[in-house]
Amino acid sequence: MRRSLIALAVVAVLVMAASVPASAQTWIQLRYWSTNNSVYENGSTWSSPLLGFSLRRDVMQGAWALSFNFDSGSVNWTGGYSAPGSFNRFWNLNVHRNFPLANGRTSFYAGYGGGAFEEPTWPWYVRLNGFRFGVEGKLNFRENWYLTGDLGYTPRQTGSQLNFAFGGFANMPASLLDYKVALGYAYSPTWGVEVGYRGVDLRYDPTIMCGGSTSCGLRWGGWYVGLNFTMP
Repeated sequence: MRRSLIALAVVAVLVMAASVPASAQTWIQLRYWSTNNSVYENGSTWSSPLLGFSLRRDVMQGAWALSFNFDSGSVNWTGGYSAPGSFNRFWNLNVHRNFPLANGRTSFYAGYGGGAFEEPTWPWYVRLNGFRFGVEGKLNFRENWYLTGDLGYTPRQTGSQLNFAFGGFANMPASLLDYKVALGYAYSPTWGVEVGYRGVDLRYDPTIMCGGSTSCGLRWGGWYVGLNFTMP
């Protein structure tokens, strides 16, 4: 899995760095995301400090864009227990169709991505990969300030797989919803800061894992801060 992610990241960087019109831009974000997480069906909780980055490259004079996002961090269980090697991880690779607005932009996108919760000591792991689609937007206001939001969805039973090793269960249908809303400030045309809230909601088939419960899955949520860099 890790090698596949690295390969996808390399491909994304190479594609984004390809020859494109001079008006195109590359946007990079480095971020720290502090999440408080829980299991829907039994209320177990943990925290995860995640480090992440995003790459976005405009192509075809800004009409389209390519993006790659990655976040990963350790699992820290409530009460001080932390198993060696445990982590959370989220990633996606997308193609965007951009539409300019008077004071910003909106875009619709489709791509491929996934999430993972790994607890090797128990053992316990949840993994979901599949097709995704979504919408994002950015609204500029009051000089260098802006608001931005993103909503992405990996639908159920569309080639995505969920493998749940605890108890011997595997290959359950699942879906993943990820979202963010943030406030940003551009200190110059080349760099700025962004602060916002991000969440991930992973739901799996309750008839298989949770005895028919309507609340069955994992959720992550918390505030993040990012440094943004823009270059030709």
